[in-house]
Amino acid sequence: MLASWFKSAALGLMVALLPLAQAGAGDVPKPVIQKGEGDKCVEDTDYMRRNHMKLLNHHRDKTMHDGIRTKQHSLKGCIDCHATPNASGQKTVLGKDHFCQSCHSYAAVSVDCFQCHSSKPSGNAAAQSIMPAQSTQGGTAGPRPQGHARLPLINSNLTVKGVAGVIK
Repeated sequence: MLASWFKSAALGLMVALLPLAQAGAGDVPKPVIQKGEGDKCVEDTDYMRRNHMKLLNHHRDKTMHDGIRTKQHSLKGCIDCHATPNASGQKTVLGKDHFCQSCHSYAAVSVDCFQCHSSKPSGNAAAQSIMPAQSTQGGTAGPRPQGHARLPLINSNLTVKGVAGVIK
């Protein structure tokens, strides 16, 4: 008898608190999903919402580990299509009401792509790489555009030989 009383009390409490729980549900702003510039995405929209990170990681692995470069699921292609102008007129995918950051903030997921990659499409003047290529000896791995200062390497104690076993 006591158990049925507890069940009834718990059910009554849940019913009483339901309006309070629903009142806070509308406080979270929905993400701003702006339409891309192309005719259609490289994959179905629902598929991309659930699997874009898997596609980007797969593309990254094929490019970095196997040397295979394609355009189909490249981050550059996504940015070129989904970037929209910010307050200063430059196109980007980052910012409160921009494509990537809007959804990632809503889902409480950090966006770490742009710590190394540009968040602006290739047509913007500021879309150059944020870190010039350098070897671990402090020299350049290739030609550097004039005016680019030498930047310190992140984890400069790593060498190709030191991470060779980790890559594959």
